[in-house]
Amino acid sequence: MKLTIKEPATNTPLELNAEPEDYNGEQGWRIVSPDKDSFVVVQKDGEWQVMDESDIHPELIKAIGEALHPVATFNGQSSVD
Repeated sequence: MKLTIKEPATNTPLELNAEPEDYNGEQGWRIVSPDKDSFVVVQKDGEWQVMDESDIHPELIKAIGEALHPVATFNGQSSVD
């Protein structure tokens, strides 16, 4: 699935791919950037957390989570409204 979000530092549109992925038994999403870098996010207690990377800007994760929110809710993942 394609996500278009605003990059937090520059406010420019950023297109990412989101692919469903099982991460140690939890439903997650592999986020793939245009240059093919990727990381996995999992929603825990209403918060999106990066599972396999450490240098991801928190505002970027927030924007990705907001873009994923309708899909995550549809797929039965818990969310905080």
